[in-house]
Amino acid sequence: MATIVTISSSPSSTSRTDAVLSHVTRRLVARGHEITQVVLRDLPAEPLLRGDARDWQIAAAVQLLESADAVVVATPVYKAAYAGLLKVFLDLLPQYALRGKQVLPLATGGTLAHVLAVDYALRPVLTSLGATHVAQGWFVLADHVRLFEGGGVLFDPAASGPLHDVTDEFLRTLDGRAPAAARSLAQAVDPLEVKAIVVSPDDPAAAPLLTDLPVEYGTRYGGRSANVSLTEVPSCDFEKVNGGALVLLTDAGETVAGGAIRRLDSETAEIKRVWTSNRHRRRGLGRRVLVELERIAADRGYRRLCLTTGPRQPEAVGLYLSTGYTPHFDLEADPETIGLLPFTKDLVAVPFSGHESGSGPDAQAPRSHLSTIQVTAVAREPHRRVDGTRSAVAS
Repeated sequence: MATIVTISSSPSSTSRTDAVLSHVTRRLVARGHEITQVVLRDLPAEPLLRGDARDWQIAAAVQLLESADAVVVATPVYKAAYAGLLKVFLDLLPQYALRGKQVLPLATGGTLAHVLAVDYALRPVLTSLGATHVAQGWFVLADHVRLFEGGGVLFDPAASGPLHDVTDEFLRTLDGRAPAAARSLAQAVDPLEVKAIVVSPDDPAAAPLLTDLPVEYGTRYGGRSANVSLTEVPSCDFEKVNGGALVLLTDAGETVAGGAIRRLDSETAEIKRVWTSNRHRRRGLGRRVLVELERIAADRGYRRLCLTTGPRQPEAVGLYLSTGYTPHFDLEADPETIGLLPFTKDLVAVPFSGHESGSGPDAQAPRSHLSTIQVTAVAREPHRRVDGTRSAVAS
């Protein structure tokens, strides 16, 4: 476990820079690292501008940096360079304050004209302060960050994907692992090579799903909210003995997607924790997860599936609508005014002679072609208005 200091240099208490930094911080915490925050706007202005490192608050911030294993620096870009707050803070640091440390630089700005600010303005300063390694970092366009009142942020895929990648590489460096092998888009996922396996929630292969989902919900909904409860059910609900199942999709040994069902009653199962790795989104894996879950549910005699997603998950809403799930809410209303968004789908099982695939040595090899999934889903016409019913289950 590393001790990491994060530096926020935004002058605003509600900013896209802080939203980006908060998301990256959640991922670092989820991996077990200890985080300490330094918020430059909270330091006393007069000694900061005078470069007075004797002020106790500034001295404490400098000491935190000196004792850290790694540093994450987040800054807005205004005039083709990093923020003035960050400039005056870096100027008062000892000459080699970052010696022996890994550093991840992050930046936000209103135009792509500032995209090179990280490499041409900030990186040389961090290097001159003795950083052992300055990671690639990333510039996030302001239009790709949507802030919600009361907390929470939604990133455009153009921002969330690269942020995930640079944070992953930073984590790999911290852990002393080799950089991830580059894979072209064509190589990333071969549908014919993706395998579906049913595992126990404590299987190590399930760790990426169970770790990333709370991070994503926390980012989108700002920590504790009714919508974060979407992930809060006992993992034992997904065990076969309790009528549940946890399905993972793997590609060359990497867990790339997954989802689960849990028993509600003898005829109804609830879909939970549908997830796709950020590196492999927009490639049809979520649809494949649903097909696998529907097959298992029908195999076990369930006649109906229900699920609930949150108002800040437009990708999930699109997935469920496109795969025949019936919405029980007003599709034309602002999701923020509704809250949890319930869906249902009726299933008709077709006799199936095989068995669920597992992860043990005696498990049958999983099927990898969608054409082999023997389940027919019967969905009603989508409702355009609330039909008077509402799921009692908050997924």
